[in-house]
Amino acid sequence: MAIKPINHLNLDPEQQKTFVRYYKSLPEKPLTTVRFFNRQDYYTVHGQDATFAAKDFYKTNHSIKIIGSDNETLESLIFNKANFEAYIKQLLLVNQYRVEIFINRGGKWTLDYKGSPGNLSQFEDLLFGNVEQIEANTVIALKLSSDFKNNKIIGLGAVDSVERKFQLSEFTDDEYFSHTECMVIKVSPKECVLMLDGSNPDMEQLKKVVERCGVLVTTRKKTDFGTDSLVQDLNKLISFEEGQQPNAHTLPQLELEIASSALAAAIKYLELSSDSDNLNQFTVENLSYDKFVHLDSAGVEALNLLPAAGTMSKNDSILGIFDKCRTPHGHRLLTQWIRQPLRDLNKINERLNIVETLINDTDVRQQLYDQHLRLIPDLQALMRKIQRKRASLQDCYRIYQAVEKLPALVETLNNSDYKTLQSVITMPLKELVKDMSNYQSMIEETIDFNLVQRGDYLIQSGFDEELQEMRNQMNDLEAKMKSNLAKTSGQLKIQVKLDSNSQYGFFFKVPLKDAKTVSNNKSYEVLDTTKGGGMRFRSSKLTEINSDYQSIHQKYLEHQKTIVEEVIKTASSYSATLLNLSRTLAQLDVLTSFAMLAASSLRPYVRPILHPQGTGLLDLKQIRHPCVELQDSISYIPNDAYFKQGECTFNVITGPNMGGKSTYIRSVAVAVFMAHLGSFVPCEAAEISVVDAILARVGANDSQIKGLSTFMVEMIETVSILKKATAESLVIIDELGRGTSTYEGCGIACAIAERLASETKAFTLFATHFHELTKLSENITTIVNKHVSAVTTDDSLTLLYQVQPGSCDKSFGIHVAAMAKFPTSVIQDASKKLALLESFETNQNNDDVQKEISEQTKEKFLNECKRCAQECDLSDEELFSRIKKLRTEYL
Repeated sequence: MAIKPINHLNLDPEQQKTFVRYYKSLPEKPLTTVRFFNRQDYYTVHGQDATFAAKDFYKTNHSIKIIGSDNETLESLIFNKANFEAYIKQLLLVNQYRVEIFINRGGKWTLDYKGSPGNLSQFEDLLFGNVEQIEANTVIALKLSSDFKNNKIIGLGAVDSVERKFQLSEFTDDEYFSHTECMVIKVSPKECVLMLDGSNPDMEQLKKVVERCGVLVTTRKKTDFGTDSLVQDLNKLISFEEGQQPNAHTLPQLELEIASSALAAAIKYLELSSDSDNLNQFTVENLSYDKFVHLDSAGVEALNLLPAAGTMSKNDSILGIFDKCRTPHGHRLLTQWIRQPLRDLNKINERLNIVETLINDTDVRQQLYDQHLRLIPDLQALMRKIQRKRASLQDCYRIYQAVEKLPALVETLNNSDYKTLQSVITMPLKELVKDMSNYQSMIEETIDFNLVQRGDYLIQSGFDEELQEMRNQMNDLEAKMKSNLAKTSGQLKIQVKLDSNSQYGFFFKVPLKDAKTVSNNKSYEVLDTTKGGGMRFRSSKLTEINSDYQSIHQKYLEHQKTIVEEVIKTASSYSATLLNLSRTLAQLDVLTSFAMLAASSLRPYVRPILHPQGTGLLDLKQIRHPCVELQDSISYIPNDAYFKQGECTFNVITGPNMGGKSTYIRSVAVAVFMAHLGSFVPCEAAEISVVDAILARVGANDSQIKGLSTFMVEMIETVSILKKATAESLVIIDELGRGTSTYEGCGIACAIAERLASETKAFTLFATHFHELTKLSENITTIVNKHVSAVTTDDSLTLLYQVQPGSCDKSFGIHVAAMAKFPTSVIQDASKKLALLESFETNQNNDDVQKEISEQTKEKFLNECKRCAQECDLSDEELFSRIKKLRTEYL
């Protein structure tokens, strides 16, 4: 039965038919794009978009209506303006979808504007208009090429629209694009532009790698990757330094031809050159692959570096426990640092020096955290509004306020005489505050500070005669309001205040306890009553005066527009200084956060001693996991970890489930990771050689979206480790081989362990239930067996969580099942089956002994067994007993 169309769009039947035909004629779009149609007072979505939006936003299909004729219908869903704005935010910032907005001009629907997770410029007012902060936003483009040896060459071009910088990188990759995955993790783009090339099977593999990192992929034609207009675009967009030749053709970064093609595609996709707000705003730099520790998506997940979707507790991730930042730019920088652990020993120690200073100087640390940093707004967000000419005098004043607070912050830092803090933070801040002095003077000379206290941001009336005349009129009206206030207080015989806001203008206000006195007097108009704000009301006289005041106030705003535009234009010239100021404050904020984490821990964090890469030492005393030890009702048992090239590079760790194997190997990797951030680590002592990679294979699950089984995920992650790991890497592997048969899994685990221990020689922690791996130490001297200890009785298992030398002599699966409250009958049955299997295994192990028995003895034994079997009067039990006795005698 056909569904009858419903006219819920105020369209006649012919208009509905026309729209349905038009909609179905639109070019096909990706499922991750939602098309909205602006109908002035509301918005609509249609077809698959309507079905998706109904479930995604409204959580019901009841709002979907059908429009069109019986022969040609279309699903339709309405959004009012409030719901439209809320859903746009959800699509772009949460779902990571694209959005297109169509509008009807002159009877013809046209694409009005569009946005994507990486291109929010047309939606910034909607997304961030009422929030004085912005999100990190980077778009990358990748170009795949090859050299004369047929090696895969990847060119990466990145556009950071918040930091206003271009980044280029070019590197050789393997067939799994593991280096590309690492770079995507480090840059953390919202969107990736790839070339549309269906003839190249590698492009589909590259697309899957990018999507595995949670990045939206957008495809573009090959022509978009051309560099014909790149130099011309960069000449417009780059802010060349003083003395630098203003010609992008001379930039050394453009020698990376493949990366330059990728950057050209990203610039074209974002249409940067067509927006005048972007002119002369960007810098350009190389993004070195070897600058940071290699981390792939499996490693990020295994170490819980970033919070999982829907996570409520901050203690569930490394970012969560570190994030004690007080500024928006601090939050952004910390997330970037988490993705980019350093390999430069000097830079790591520079951070550690500052963190150590702040830990030791409690007064400076607490003043920064409690007083200074929390008062700093998002300077990058304010500056971006000014650059895009969407700022107000209030935004300019917010910058003024922030700079006004900095001398006190600098004075606090001056109380510490540590050289690194002075050179990296204090001195640059002093210079930047000095550079802002003319800006401060401009704001003081233009804004009427007497009105700022009540939230009114006006140009000083002394700028011209008309402004002064209007100011005089407003002053006279304010005097009349105060006179009316005194009269009202006398009439009501209570204390009344005069107040104002943007909604009502001027009004009287009394606390709730006096509200009845006002409401009983018919001479006053009650505006509203709130629990916190009391009662707001007006007299008829105040209503009249307020109307006159608002009229003049509006004229004042109109008249001052030209002056405000000049102020904002002048303010935009300070963008480079404010960007550097924001970066310096963000760095101070993150390092203060590091110090707060270490200083507030109930158990000590220590400064790690870092050794140059290649030194081959990892020595952690009483290491703890920083997230686990913060959980409620946890008394953490710390353990040691020791590795040295040529002596001990591989730990095989056995022991019961829930015994702490996974937590232990993760704690080692997390400590090494934290040291490369420039943070103190949760140990009693730590010596760490700089590593080139932290690689992990932990806790694989089915990837149903990608059609991969648990075992396949394991193998993909493991082969990536085998290809990437070097003698200067740290590898953690947990329970490899569980996704296939026991013997096959054990064989694979043994082969991989032997490869890592004897050939790669990476520092490796290998947690396993395959006890056969412990025998590898007999042939490979750098393998050390360890186990997590436990004490058992007949019916209980006590886990000690201590890592001790040697291998575990048994499994504890049945004990763990008992702890999980399995039925007694199941436990007993499992115990019998275990005994039977162990007996079978023992018999198999005796085969080697039996081979040593002489052929003559075997023949005698078999002849005696045959003779017994021929005795007809023997029962089965007697026959079995006789054979058993013969076995004892002969074998």
